[in-house]
Amino acid sequence: MDYDILIAGAGPAGCAAAYDLARAGKRVLLLDKRIFPRPKACACGLTRKTLAALRYSVDPVVERVCHEIVLQQASAEPAHREVRVRTRNPICAMAVRERFDAFCLQQTLGAAANGGSIALRKIEGIAAIRQLAEHVELDVMSGGGAGVVETLSAAVLIGADGSNGQTRRMLQQDTHGEAVPPSAQDWYKRGFALEATVGYALLPAKLPAGDAPTDLVFDFAPLPGGYGWLFPKDDHINIGVGAFAPSDDASGANLKRVTRKLLAEYTRHKLGVDLGRLPNIVTGQHLGMGGHAYVPQGRVLLVGDAAGLVDPLTGEGIHSALVSGQAAAAAVLSGEGDVGAAYAEALRPLQETLAFSERAARAFYREPERGFRVMRTPILRGLVLKTYADGLPHTKLLGRLARFVA
Repeated sequence: MDYDILIAGAGPAGCAAAYDLARAGKRVLLLDKRIFPRPKACACGLTRKTLAALRYSVDPVVERVCHEIVLQQASAEPAHREVRVRTRNPICAMAVRERFDAFCLQQTLGAAANGGSIALRKIEGIAAIRQLAEHVELDVMSGGGAGVVETLSAAVLIGADGSNGQTRRMLQQDTHGEAVPPSAQDWYKRGFALEATVGYALLPAKLPAGDAPTDLVFDFAPLPGGYGWLFPKDDHINIGVGAFAPSDDASGANLKRVTRKLLAEYTRHKLGVDLGRLPNIVTGQHLGMGGHAYVPQGRVLLVGDAAGLVDPLTGEGIHSALVSGQAAAAAVLSGEGDVGAAYAEALRPLQETLAFSERAARAFYREPERGFRVMRTPILRGLVLKTYADGLPHTKLLGRLARFVA
């Protein structure tokens, strides 16, 4: 084996794992279907906890720092439609996902130390995964031509290829190639979001809904089970709509509400801009959710969206991607014989937080007004902001907040 670890996906989760492994002396091969920098649908708001989880500063790609957050809802009482919260410390840093990912990959490729190494290779896709007693075999379709398959092997494979990636789907077969019962896979859920970028130069002198161009907005009025947003960047606004609320409805009714028509209507309402006159700026992305119930097993470790670790309350995914990638690396470096069990232990704190978010999301999206009452209460508002910006430091704080929102 030329490598100790194979990582499918060179986004934030894959890079987080690769960085720690290469620094610790492991030989790492990153695999990705795209050439970086590459477009990626994501509003890319970096909370304080995300910035703290990174192993390096990302100041070179931060375009704006926001100290105020604006929460909006549909309400018959105008005074209750909006809550503005301003803090001394920044709530969120804004970046463009394409540049952020390319920067993180650049930092990761230069991270090797203590005899470790890290390489990046473009592939066309994954043909098969086989988990054996001592290693994993990965059949990849190389760029040498259609149908060319090469087998790579390593002690561990980390699946960081996102919600639409192949790794998780390949794991729906066991080591003998037989289908795993559906009950072993039904933890995985999906959200969906559409977004567009609108340059400040295209905006009218006054925005029609009364927002400021630099407002960081979470607007729960456009659709049930999700929200619309305005994320201000250096020279443009990222505007989007998404559905995130956990649902037991197998038809995916919430996700079907997220349409180009809805985004176009929302953009006209908030920015006074006709998206139809700005072709090819709308992008969409599924978000992997339900990961609080993911049980790692064997030598293939899923991280980030591939493991369903997007927060179902906020739709935030980059923080979970970083933390899960680092947890996978820690499991490998622990030297435990059962790397799956070691990863499950390292991932547990994040999963406990996401399990709380799942309960809170069901309660909030069922009756958003209850959540807004919390945000109009100063003490509770501080707890919510700490949850969003910093993460919950311990379970007592988690339990205290849960009593108000569940």
